[in-house]
Amino acid sequence: MVAVASLAVLALLALTMIEATRGSTRSARAELDRARLTAAADAGVALAVQGLAQPSAARRWRPGGPPRTVTFGEATLEIRIEEELAKVPLNSLNDRQVETLLAEFGLKGAELEEARDAFLDWRDGDDEARLRGAEEADYAALGIRPRNGALRTNQELAAIPAIGPELALRMDPYVSVFTPVGGRFAQGNATPLARRVMADRVSEDGFAGVAVAEGGLGEAELGRVDDGVSGRPLRVIVTARGSGGSAARRNVVIELTGNPQRPYVVRARE
Repeated sequence: MVAVASLAVLALLALTMIEATRGSTRSARAELDRARLTAAADAGVALAVQGLAQPSAARRWRPGGPPRTVTFGEATLEIRIEEELAKVPLNSLNDRQVETLLAEFGLKGAELEEARDAFLDWRDGDDEARLRGAEEADYAALGIRPRNGALRTNQELAAIPAIGPELALRMDPYVSVFTPVGGRFAQGNATPLARRVMADRVSEDGFAGVAVAEGGLGEAELGRVDDGVSGRPLRVIVTARGSGGSAARRNVVIELTGNPQRPYVVRARE
């Protein structure tokens, strides 16, 4: 009986070790798949840079439009390129534009006024709160320190209680912190929402910057604005998917330099 019991214990230990080994093997495979997909996503960013830097206008990739699908090894890459200059520039909006932006997302009345004033207080350099705004003393209990300057990321919007994480997430695809104050607005590639927010700016600038027809770049516009994309902030979003349903994602803001030795710089990585 003792011998039988000992054999049973040894069998149980062996089974436990086999299961642990199988679990470790599955974990190792999952880690390897993640590493491969991450490398594929990084390769997708490099492919986007290569496409954007093509000297031939006919072959050059352009911001906007539907995503490109590319096969890389065993991964399928979905590559999307967005024009940051075509988004609502958070750091250069005037009061009316801020109000219009927030109204586009359903805010109105006192709620809109509070979010507008809080946003403007967050961005300005003084400690004087607007009528419905908030400054450093108002954030102290929350452990938050307002920027009192230009926003560095879209995610800062979530730290403003009058806006919050849910609204900030909805706004994220439409806004940008990478447009220089007073910089141009790429109206031709912009969404209808961005055009409505920037309507007075477009009117004042006479459609300055990359301004093209509603339908996108036509032949006439190509000759006028087709000078490459160097020096313009572009967001490259790559999703690499494996055959088993796993995926990896890269979301970076880049600027092409025109220098073959260092063709692009990364301004932000998410």
